[in-house]
This record gives sequence, structure tokens and C-alpha cells, in this order.
Amino acid sequence: IVSDAVGWGFVVRGSKPCHIQAVDPSGPAASAGMKIRQFVVSVNGLNVLHCEFRAVSNLILTGPRTIVMEVMEEINP
Repeated sequence: IVSDAVGWGFVVRGSKPCHIQAVDPSGPAASAGMKIRQFVVSVNGLNVLHCEFRAVSNLILTGPRTIVMEVMEEINP
């Protein structure tokens, strides 16, 4: 996901694992296919399944303008 002038267009919340709470429908994250309620698995190759959202947000904000995120979502039975 490449940030634009405003940012990446999503909000991370929660803990162990954290999740995507909001996605700006016109932002870079939405263009990349990110959806609310997905869990964040990794950021730029670092496993973040056992991190709280502040640590994940810090990784994103202090990293490069382009981030690689792996996410997963629950499968409804």
C-alpha cells in the first residue's frame, strides 16, 4: 500500500491480533483490497499477531511510504 498525501486510509485497533477498524473508501488501503474486520498478520515482513495496535501503528508510521501488509479474515461457518 502506497500512502497518499493524507496517509494509507485505514485505522488499526485492538490487540493480539489487532484488526482493521475503518477503511477510507477512497484511500490507498481500499484500492489494495483492505476491508474492515480483517486481522493484521504482518507489516513489512514482521509478524505482528501478538502486538497491540499502538505497536503496529508505530511500525507503519515510522516505516517507508510503501508498506506491505498481510491480513486475514474470519471464515463464517
